[in-house]
Amino acid sequence: MKTIFTVSLLVLLSLPGSSTAVRVPDSQAEWRHLTTELADAGLPSRFLKLLPREFVQLEFADLKTAAAEYHPDGHRMVFNLALSEGNEGRRFRPIRNIGNQELATMYHELFHAYFDYSDYAADSAGLPVEAARLHAEAKRLLACRYMVVDVVAGPVQKAHQRNSRFERRRLSESEGWDALNETWGVFVGWAVWSKLEATNRLRTTWEWEAVEDFWNRLAEAYGDRTLTGYFEPADPQARRVLPRVYLAPNNAISVEEIVLLLEVILEDSPRLASMAARWIVANDPEPVRLGSC
Repeated sequence: MKTIFTVSLLVLLSLPGSSTAVRVPDSQAEWRHLTTELADAGLPSRFLKLLPREFVQLEFADLKTAAAEYHPDGHRMVFNLALSEGNEGRRFRPIRNIGNQELATMYHELFHAYFDYSDYAADSAGLPVEAARLHAEAKRLLACRYMVVDVVAGPVQKAHQRNSRFERRRLSESEGWDALNETWGVFVGWAVWSKLEATNRLRTTWEWEAVEDFWNRLAEAYGDRTLTGYFEPADPQARRVLPRVYLAPNNAISVEEIVLLLEVILEDSPRLASMAARWIVANDPEPVRLGSC
């Protein structure tokens, strides 16, 4: 039986908790340890190794609802204390002892850290090529996909979007950037979870059967238009009324964005990412997506 995973669950697992965070004593050494162990387990790690160790401050906290959360202010990457050895907040538990859903949420938030770095260092001559590509594509796609969007009208939970009323809205640049960032984070977390499920946990190599399983999951999620993000209103008063505004299904992630993230974050080769795109379209011709580039 396949484990059921929904995008709304991923969002729930990444909701901010309220707790005092404790800094990891040797953050840079633990970051190196984490990225090495992820690589050894066959999980995406290249984008994390491109992220300067001094950029992110690792912390553990007794988060109430989240496996992890990233705070751009201070570049703080906070993990649930339960993910540390002995709940001591010093070192990570072995990756193989962390569940698929927790790993998915970790990758959702780790992506936000990398995305923050790509924006923070965008004008730096030393920005890695892949980070520069991600940032340039994000700027381009922001203009054509995330400035005018359809959103769920009113305080409706994400899982009930299809029974909701939608309204078209023009976003500020910061709101559009937030919506893009969250949509991409949702996809990265979902993709990591789906690959773990398709391979029955951690493997360093892909068998064709597992690749096909992942592509089928991807085509289904794409056709259902469930891979959507949200944004926080820029206006403080509006944010107090509705802290998060969710994008409507026709603002779900596009094939073009999927290919980009498969290559730059999830370490698929260009050939494999292109094959995934063709698989999506062959299984379900592209449904209506608001915004074209």
